[in-house]
Amino acid sequence: MEHKQTVANQKTVGGFPHIAWRTAGDIAHRVAERLGTVMPSPFDGLTAIGVDETGYRKGHTYLTVVVDHERHRVIWAHDGYGKDVLSLFFKALTPEQRASIKVVTGDGARWIDSCVAEHRPNAERVLDGFHIVSWMSDALDKVRKRLWNQARHDGDENAAKRMRGVRYAVLKDPGDLTDRQEEAFESLRDTDPKGQLYRAWRLKELLRTLLKHPIGQATTELNRWVFRASHSRIPEIVELAKKIRRRRPDILRTIRLGYSNARLEASDNRIKVTIRMAYGFHHVDNLIALVMLRCGGLDIRLPQPAI
Repeated sequence: MEHKQTVANQKTVGGFPHIAWRTAGDIAHRVAERLGTVMPSPFDGLTAIGVDETGYRKGHTYLTVVVDHERHRVIWAHDGYGKDVLSLFFKALTPEQRASIKVVTGDGARWIDSCVAEHRPNAERVLDGFHIVSWMSDALDKVRKRLWNQARHDGDENAAKRMRGVRYAVLKDPGDLTDRQEEAFESLRDTDPKGQLYRAWRLKELLRTLLKHPIGQATTELNRWVFRASHSRIPEIVELAKKIRRRRPDILRTIRLGYSNARLEASDNRIKVTIRMAYGFHHVDNLIALVMLRCGGLDIRLPQPAI
């Protein structure tokens, strides 16, 4: 007999144990709180942590999440983001726990930089390769939008159509293209007269691949990349080159240490699933509790029937 996976709404799920969905949130909070008091502190023995923020409601409402890279688990989460919020995490640590942190990964947010500099100045600040490439992807999409609007303004329907057709193709890795996207990608060289979109895409690929090379080779290639981007005469890429040049020491440190937020991104995906599960919870503390139960490595043991 074939088993089929089904999805039920909150009302149906709450009906199985005969409780309201709001009550489920309160239960998650109590269980997480109780387990947190009996388990060893997740802050002991930290050496490398990752910091990220993830949205949980419409209107730029975020959770700040801290992950233990070595033990692959969420160790702290709090409503909001910014230096003041992340400072709450460092203030929750003892001096010994803070001193054990050697590496802090995250995106290029300045509030992370300033908070780490204040509370753990001896830790090495590492930029995540995922976010470095996302800077380039954002710039690349801005190039495409500018050229698309330009083609529409000039009445060039063919160019506008081609530009729209490569919208997703230019942001993907070449090996991930569908057949249709690959066909659209073949016309990329001729999309605009100066080949700006194609040259910007080539720079994106060069940046993505150099992050995987040994530090010596990557140092040379990064210098070459900054030079080419700075002289590309593509406004969006020239502006990005300034940012890459400014963060060059952090980027090279990322390559040298080999840390990344890949695990943090995986946790972020799981957190997003948890947020969807918790839709309807009235208190963010209940949401955070569910995140810790699913991603925090808490030892959840169901009661066993008496024999």
